Amino acid sequence: MSRFEATIWGARGSISAPAQPNCVFGSDTSCVEVRCGERTLILDAGTGIVGCGRHLYETHVQEIDILLTHCHFDHIMGLPFVIPLYKDHVSARIFAGHFEDATTTRSMVEGFMCPPYFPVTPKQFAAKIDYRDFRPPDILDLGDGIVVKTVRLTHPNGAVGYRIDYDGHSLCYITDTEHVPGTLDPGILDLIAGADAMIYDSMYTDETFGRYIGFGHSTWQQGVRLCRAGQVARLIIFHHDVTQTDDRLEALEATARGAFAGASVARTGLTISIGEGDQPA
Repeated sequence: MSRFEATIWGARGSISAPAQPNCVFGSDTSCVEVRCGERTLILDAGTGIVGCGRHLYETHVQEIDILLTHCHFDHIMGLPFVIPLYKDHVSARIFAGHFEDATTTRSMVEGFMCPPYFPVTPKQFAAKIDYRDFRPPDILDLGDGIVVKTVRLTHPNGAVGYRIDYDGHSLCYITDTEHVPGTLDPGILDLIAGADAMIYDSMYTDETFGRYIGFGHSTWQQGVRLCRAGQVARLIIFHHDVTQTDDRLEALEATARGAFAGASVARTGLTISIGEGDQPA
């Protein structure tokens, strides 16, 4: 089996969390590095991509695909700090497909990387940047046997869920989506069916969900229900609220595993071997 694994670089949602009470699970916002053989994919560009980018630079990665779920700050704010994007020997493709109007990936990046919001613009990227637009349910063929399926999610201003198929196995990344209690989203269910693992938006719990209708997020219990219905063996609980400290997340992991044996809570440094076991990096 070829290498197929995902490493969590940031698992927080909305804003970064204070460091002291969050040393175990981490403080950075959404970013997941996926290795498919010799290829490198990055899911989202929250603050976690800063450390990820430094690692890619130090390990001489020269080709990167960055797939964004959407462009809320917690998913893009690390992009200007990705070291490889400033190196002329690097090639990078940046994908986005969540837009509900005529916005393009290029115009989005140029729109937030500009004065007075930020002093550095994309013109200062030295890497060969290829901006790619799509619309769900488009299928993205990334080459080398990597196929990415997409689905539109329920989130303010839009969001996209991804399924990465490689070497006979599958990883799904479903974050920033709101469910309707008592139902399973048919688009998500179709996307995740038979996958090995799903990283899922678990910002809230079923008990607290009612206070946040319209915020665009889900619960770990809904993730369990989707995994059971879609026959997905492993659930990675993701997009933690800022109030979810290490103590609370440790308790949550124990509760979730009691309900679904394949559940684990995402933390910075967790490596998930798709098709095998997962272990801390």
